[in-house]
Amino acid sequence: MPEQTTATYRFYSWLRQGLLAGLSGPGTSSQPTAGRLSLPIRLRVNDRAPIDVNVQLYGPGDITGLDAREIIRTEPHAHMTDFEPNYFPAIEFDRPDFPWLFSPAAADGARRLRPWICLIVVPKERATLKTNPQRPLPAITCGLEDLPDLDQSWAWAHAQIVGEQRSTPDPSPRATLQQILNDHPERTLSRLLAPRRLDPNTAYYACLVPTYDVGKKAGLGEPIKLEDEQALKPAWVKAATPGPVTLPVFFQWEFRTGLAGDFESLARRLKAQPLPSSVGLRPVDIRTPGWGMPTLPPGAPGSLLDLGGALQTPETQPRDWPDSPRKTFQLALGAILNAPAAMAGTSGAPALLGPPLYGQWYVDRDSVPPADQPPHWFRDLNLDPRHRIAAGIGTMVIRNEQESLMASAWDQLEQQRRDRQRLKRAQLAEAVGVSLSKKHFAALDPAGLLQLTGPAVQALAGIATSPATPPTAETSNLLSGHPAVTGAFRRLTRMNGPITSHAATVDALRLPATSPASTAGQAFRPLMQFAVATKQRQAPALREWSELKADVLRRLAPKDAVLAAVKKSMPAIESTELTTFAPTFPQPMYEPLRDYAPDLLLPGMDQVPSNTIALLKTNPTLIEAYMVGLNHEMSRELLWRGFPTDQRGTYFRQFWDAGGEELPTNDAERESRFDITRITAWAADSRLGSHSARGSAVGQMVLLIRGDMLRRYPRAMVYALESVWSADGTRRELGTTERYPIFRATQSPDITMLGFPLTEDQVRGADNKAGGHPGWFFVLQEQPTEPRFGLDVATTFGGTPAHWRDLTWGHLAPDEAALKQIVYVPIDGLLKNTVFDQIPWGKNSAHMATITRQPPFRVAVHARTWLPARQ
Repeated sequence: MPEQTTATYRFYSWLRQGLLAGLSGPGTSSQPTAGRLSLPIRLRVNDRAPIDVNVQLYGPGDITGLDAREIIRTEPHAHMTDFEPNYFPAIEFDRPDFPWLFSPAAADGARRLRPWICLIVVPKERATLKTNPQRPLPAITCGLEDLPDLDQSWAWAHAQIVGEQRSTPDPSPRATLQQILNDHPERTLSRLLAPRRLDPNTAYYACLVPTYDVGKKAGLGEPIKLEDEQALKPAWVKAATPGPVTLPVFFQWEFRTGLAGDFESLARRLKAQPLPSSVGLRPVDIRTPGWGMPTLPPGAPGSLLDLGGALQTPETQPRDWPDSPRKTFQLALGAILNAPAAMAGTSGAPALLGPPLYGQWYVDRDSVPPADQPPHWFRDLNLDPRHRIAAGIGTMVIRNEQESLMASAWDQLEQQRRDRQRLKRAQLAEAVGVSLSKKHFAALDPAGLLQLTGPAVQALAGIATSPATPPTAETSNLLSGHPAVTGAFRRLTRMNGPITSHAATVDALRLPATSPASTAGQAFRPLMQFAVATKQRQAPALREWSELKADVLRRLAPKDAVLAAVKKSMPAIESTELTTFAPTFPQPMYEPLRDYAPDLLLPGMDQVPSNTIALLKTNPTLIEAYMVGLNHEMSRELLWRGFPTDQRGTYFRQFWDAGGEELPTNDAERESRFDITRITAWAADSRLGSHSARGSAVGQMVLLIRGDMLRRYPRAMVYALESVWSADGTRRELGTTERYPIFRATQSPDITMLGFPLTEDQVRGADNKAGGHPGWFFVLQEQPTEPRFGLDVATTFGGTPAHWRDLTWGHLAPDEAALKQIVYVPIDGLLKNTVFDQIPWGKNSAHMATITRQPPFRVAVHARTWLPARQ
């Protein structure tokens, strides 16, 4: 379905601005003047009779170069190797009137205007492009059959203006159009199309060439005669004798077409279908584990287990592990794992090296706990062979990548040392500041403190009457303008000042009731004396000043000031406390799992048919087991290399590639992007697979796409779209809430997997409107950036489409052989005088742009296509 876009594209068959908008020339009743547009000017000198003079403007014969900055986009871009053969190459200019800027003509009776340049597309194998220093421009030589008909060049040049509202009248009033041209030039451009039928897997030159013979001669450095300017012949004539034609080139680029098919055709090839339930599982034989453990006969219950991959289908159901063989196996395995710890407790016994206890440093244990005893995740990880396999793959990854990982760890340690030196200096500044604050500020009575800090009060934003009361707009400047913080107060209440020296004479002074003539109250005597002297009706309360003193001291705390200064150079720091350092590795660790153990990413991937779109879900249990194995082995490697570590760091927390998400802006968002929380924070009673930092222990839904679509269109948009119930509650419709992928994984050659923050129940939705939410669609959409032009791939030949949006190359010819004879789209072919959707074929270039514009295509598939209704 076409994209529902809010932008309104308006096409104009030609556009001229300023003086050119009203000029006449060839094609009108006036006579041409030397092949140029002329501007009539009437001159009057003093009182003499006026004189009419025609001022000639520049024409195509005067142009021998082009400023490349005028070109803002080419379609396809230079050196593209897989351009869609059914689309038109195009070139866009910044000026909306550029294709007609030097056209020495006015519009004809049908309001068509030939541009002074056009875009040609020629196969490289049949053309020669050369640069001659004796010529002003490079030149291309090709056959006449590879050139378009210049009599129809008006049909493939148009101006474009992007409107704001669909309610704007069409065509726009002249005043509205002029306002957009003046005030919003960024919403205007002009475009030339090359409506050539392209062959797949073919290299082409795209060249900007003149359409007039005088322009061709000027570009080739040939002399131009007066009769040439008067005649204004075209640069070539299709009816002429076939042969090579040499044209000057203002601008050129190269590209190559890919296989037949565009985004729409590739998207339609994708088949939404569920995958076999065996996808996502790999059998593991534990009949003969070795190490003296009990064996099982072939076919015995529990002799085969299903190892789930990092991705599974929603229908994946691993076979159960019966209790009897499970307990026997785990009891024997537990004895082997606990043997080193048991022997270490025996005096005189030699040290025993046993299999690894994955994650033992995070729980500070050297043995597996008894059955049903915490930490449960630690016991599940070490006694289940499927989990130990995943953890073992993690250790293998570290062993193979140890050199690059250790090099990164040492680099991080060096940076950490510099940061620690900054923090140590900050701690010293805090200690000195606290000492000085206690000595010079805290020892002062409130009056003395306000006297001392009065000049700084204006800078102490947010002072509140109580530390428990958050600052507000009213309290943020509580002391601002108060008499107690004025310069007059400090002068009057200074030692031996006017009030202090006459305090004994103020007998009518009324002390606060909260502190009647107490020693503490004496500290407030200057404040109250000042209140009386300034005719305040009531002396301030003692409690108010005490709270203000505490708040001032809090605002002057050295720790906050030092931390703010440190944050300027270390924005991520939260305090100046020194913490135990552990290196971190942010790269997605699914990639080494895919490379070293491809069957563990999605077991049975070879069973996914080509051109398939399917729904999967993540397997948090295997992912966490693999991540613990990574971190466990990295701790051992750091210790072995003499790296300062306590072996409790969570060095790897990112399994999937979350690079497509927006950058986090705070610590909470940064923490939520990881695939696991810190292992030291895993609760003892938690189970393996329940520690996702994203908050889901049941796995996110993953959309798998296998085919050429995302390989050829890597910028295509894939997202989840919430569905809504129709008014009658009988069907699900597209809503407006979108969810974008939180991670991406790829598998050569053509598999892409995109994860969404949605669970299986959420995307499935309710069976009916009364049951609740209708679920989610998954949408594949062509990138809706710039407009593109072309025709759909031919499926049938001849006939006419029901609507212009259904137009294909097959409608231009009665059969495939006739289509292959077409080089450029003919205006006067089978579709001549055809009208659909109130738009006639070939009336002008604006209509042709509207007909051939290819709106972005998107397809939406509801999750219930893969997830059956609940039984």
